[in-house]
Order: sequence, then C-alpha cells, then structure tokens
Amino acid sequence: MSLVINVDKVKRVLLADGWHKVDFNDKEKSTFDLSAYEFIAEREYNSPVMLHRVGESGVCPTGASWLENGEQFFCPLTGILAVSYGDGSHHGFVG
Repeated sequence: MSLVINVDKVKRVLLADGWHKVDFNDKEKSTFDLSAYEFIAEREYNSPVMLHRVGESGVCPTGASWLENGEQFFCPLTGILAVSYGDGSHHGFVG
C-alpha cells in the first residue's frame, strides 16, 4: 500500500511551528512542489553555481517548496509532518 498525495491539491503543510497555508496559482493548482534540495549562488554573469547538493551528505535529497501569502518557502522533505487538502475548518481553525 502507498499513500498517494496529489501535490496539486495540497492546501496546508504542517511543520514543527504549525500549519502553513499554501497559495494556489491562477490555474487553481497548489503551489506546493517537491524537487531536489540544493543550494546555489549566483556568481559572475548571473549564472548559478552549485554550492551543495543535499543528498551528497547523506541528508534526504528531496525538498518541498510552496508560496504562502506570496512568499516562497523551502524546507527538507523530512521537515514536513503532514499535508492536507482541507482548509482546517472542520477542526475549528483555518490557516
């Protein structure tokens, strides 16, 4: 059995500091996404230079990103405690 999570539907992400509300784009899809977790820097001529690929150090190489109130958030996949398709209204809170 696997837990299938559709990233296009994720409305909230639970981190250690609480729930984070995920923005949706103009196509009604969640801005939540998973990808390689890497650190880069822009050097000469605005060309990105790889500083560190997280998987090389034995740390989970996958990270998550999303927009929240227009601000970009990034975290390692291991920092996510849960995701939700709902808005939290069934539990007496939103956001």
